[in-house]
Amino acid sequence: MSAPQSPLNTPEGQAQLLQDLLSAERAGAKVAGESLQQATDPQQRELLEQIRQGEIDSCKLLLNCLKHLGLEPNRDTGAFYGKAMAIESLDERLPFVDRGQQWVIRKLREYLPGCDDPLLRSELEQMLRIHEENSAASH
Repeated sequence: MSAPQSPLNTPEGQAQLLQDLLSAERAGAKVAGESLQQATDPQQRELLEQIRQGEIDSCKLLLNCLKHLGLEPNRDTGAFYGKAMAIESLDERLPFVDRGQQWVIRKLREYLPGCDDPLLRSELEQMLRIHEENSAASH
């Protein structure tokens, strides 16, 4: 067995990462949903719907991972929600939303090389692809 490549690749680190990501994805889905209600530009609406669906899909993937590990999912909404919604202008909020996508991408790229659980790897690689696609669509 290879040595953990990151503190995230310990049982405690892995559990914390999955819970943190779940809270963040809930926040992202809520931000995208509420931002969608404000958006009038068709391109912004399309992007926000894509992001909202990606966050919802990512929550499902994370719930699968937590269930697989026998862990009870938290019910928290991450602090990202309050920070993002404090930005009144949608034009200014969208780059902040993308920074949230980038944070998830960084965390998954840090964790995945040391992940040797096939189910977790599969679910989280799918989540990584969703975030990479949504971030690319933001530019």
